[in-house]
Amino acid sequence: MENLSKSKQVLGTIVEIKLPLHAEDLFNPCFKELERIEKTYSRFLEESELSKLNNSLGKEVSVSDEMFFLLEKAVGFNTSTKGNFDVTLKEDLDALGYDKNYSFKEKAKKQNTEKGILLKNGKVFLNQEIDFGGFGKGFALDKISELLDEQGVTHYYINAGGDIYAKSDLEDWLVLLEHPDNEQKSIGVISLNGKAIAASAPNKRKWGRHHHLLNARTRLPANEMKAVFVLAETGLQADAFATALFTAGFQEATDLTEKLPLEALLVSNQDKMFKTPGFKVKFF
Repeated sequence: MENLSKSKQVLGTIVEIKLPLHAEDLFNPCFKELERIEKTYSRFLEESELSKLNNSLGKEVSVSDEMFFLLEKAVGFNTSTKGNFDVTLKEDLDALGYDKNYSFKEKAKKQNTEKGILLKNGKVFLNQEIDFGGFGKGFALDKISELLDEQGVTHYYINAGGDIYAKSDLEDWLVLLEHPDNEQKSIGVISLNGKAIAASAPNKRKWGRHHHLLNARTRLPANEMKAVFVLAETGLQADAFATALFTAGFQEATDLTEKLPLEALLVSNQDKMFKTPGFKVKFF
């Protein structure tokens, strides 16, 4: 089948979508949906719903159904990953310089020891500012997939900066796994159809001694891993679990793979590798 491909800078990355010729009219609504997601959930936009929620610490506030859904998911992922997925790290990222101005300059961190997100009857109470960077692209994959499914498209590919969801009623899509030491090379290839794959690595957002993947306990950049690749049923799961496994460290991540609904490939900073049985990669 002949495919058309279109790309756009959105969600802080390049998003590429491939569709069959007969579905060409759906590129525009797909990218409009991605822009809506960014406008709603970016911590870098002052008027986003997320920024407004972060400006309401210590208050019980009403949020949209979709925001409530994402917060419920965040709390659930925090529990299932034993605390390694944590959306309450925004202030720590800001303190390291990964702020809305992209200053990349360290600054004093707010002293806030209270933790937690309280959800009740569609309302939210936050003690700390939150950031959806740990699963935002995965959520975007799911929303675009949902849009295409509703339009009866059965063959498509969505790549949001390396997080990918692909489906086909013809043949599997082949996805290259980027080499953690050289982005111009690949370590292998995996087949993808009806599932999502997400990768976590520090090399895309790195400044000075720091990167954006923080260990939830130390609240500092995690340093035990080079890369994590996760295969899961949804983009939200794949993205969140990839983030959690990377920040957990090699041994804890290995243990977590036995308890989570995923397949994974882990690469430590000492080049140790661990692969679950269902992660069917063909190494080069």
